[in-house]
Amino acid sequence: MELGTKKLRCDKPYDIDEARKQKGLPRRRRKDSRTTAYELTIRIPEEYRTYFDGKKKLTKVVFALNKKEDLKDQIDAFEDVKNAELERALELRGWTRSGDGKSKPGECMTPLGSYIERYIEIRSNGSVTDAVIKHERLFLKYIDEAIGEIPICKVTAEDIEGCLLKVPEFSKKWALERRAQQEENRKTVRWAKKHGTLNKPYKPIKVAGPDMQSKILKFLREVMNYALEKDDILKNVAKAKFLTRVFKKSKPLIDPLMADDAGRFLGEVEKLPLDYFKVSLLLLLNTGMRPEEMLAIHVGDIAFDGSEAAINIVSVLDRDGKTIRNYPKSDAGRRSVPIDAYTAGEVKTWIDIKSSQMKAMGLKPSMSMLVCGPDVIPRTYQSWLRDWRSFISSAGFEGTRPYALRHTFATLNLANGENIKTVSVLMGHASSAYTLDLYAGYVPNTGIGIGSRYMSFLRSAV
Repeated sequence: MELGTKKLRCDKPYDIDEARKQKGLPRRRRKDSRTTAYELTIRIPEEYRTYFDGKKKLTKVVFALNKKEDLKDQIDAFEDVKNAELERALELRGWTRSGDGKSKPGECMTPLGSYIERYIEIRSNGSVTDAVIKHERLFLKYIDEAIGEIPICKVTAEDIEGCLLKVPEFSKKWALERRAQQEENRKTVRWAKKHGTLNKPYKPIKVAGPDMQSKILKFLREVMNYALEKDDILKNVAKAKFLTRVFKKSKPLIDPLMADDAGRFLGEVEKLPLDYFKVSLLLLLNTGMRPEEMLAIHVGDIAFDGSEAAINIVSVLDRDGKTIRNYPKSDAGRRSVPIDAYTAGEVKTWIDIKSSQMKAMGLKPSMSMLVCGPDVIPRTYQSWLRDWRSFISSAGFEGTRPYALRHTFATLNLANGENIKTVSVLMGHASSAYTLDLYAGYVPNTGIGIGSRYMSFLRSAV
């Protein structure tokens, strides 16, 4: 679709007066009592939302004497104004939908922001999940604000550096705008008007930092790799070494329990009565699995056969904390982890107790029954977290995160001389190099005495 055609059009006008009449409400105030109030709505196509601050629709209330002339004229005027705004934005970028802006290989003149829009649009046709598309559109928002108007073949590594440096500034600006809108909306709610008071204060504003910068850089590299393969650019400037050094992804917080504290923690867990929460703590401490993996374990995922019981981790609690999905993070995420005899015995006893409870309620136990959930519906992470906070407070471990048990499993096993590749597999890491990078300080120095042993071997060989 080229510039000059109407890309935005109104839906059928909504008769506000008729709707208020049906609800028993009075008409709105107006200068001319003969007019009728209508709400005009323009639904913005997804590819154009970036030009309207991400809005999905535009609305306007108008008062018309009749539908045929007055209302029609106001609809046309509203469409013309919004289409003119869109035209100006597209002209500023010098971009039309009909052409790709490339005269010869390596010289695509399509603006970077528009090129990324098209890239996301292609990927949104089932190749990636909605959550990925949502994140990529957020990255586009930052890129668009800083360097979106530069033709993709003209973008330099310095342009990308400038864009990444502005990420905290843009994040704070947009967060303050959202907060101002929230505070304005809060003043209009019914309970605030009735009681003359406002709700508790908002949480502190979060500003994007190194993690967001690193993610945007990674995304730009993906886009430019795509452009390079299509001969739209001659070089992927996002791979400049100085960008890699400056905008590194921050490492996760490593906060393991020391050996004596871990032993005391285990003692406190063993004192608990047998229920879902005790089982969940034993699984976290004994296997190093993630809390979201623990909450998604089904009875059928546990194998009690053989000399040692094992759990097959094949699913995970989704980010919404309510649904279970197949584990897609990496191939390494699907794994089997062994559990000790005590934990296996407690888990087996708990499954028997839970099965008896279900039979008493007239339900049939099955292999799809969740070990740490009410039934086939998962227990939400927030619900489990409340029990966790209550336990660590009473046991004297205030401030300990659930992930600390995962790091405890890794660090103490490495300190005890376990093979780093074995630990990496049990943790579900994509590579042992990543495990070594995280826990390098906890791996014992096996090089001590190697020189003496080597020379002694040579002398004994004569």
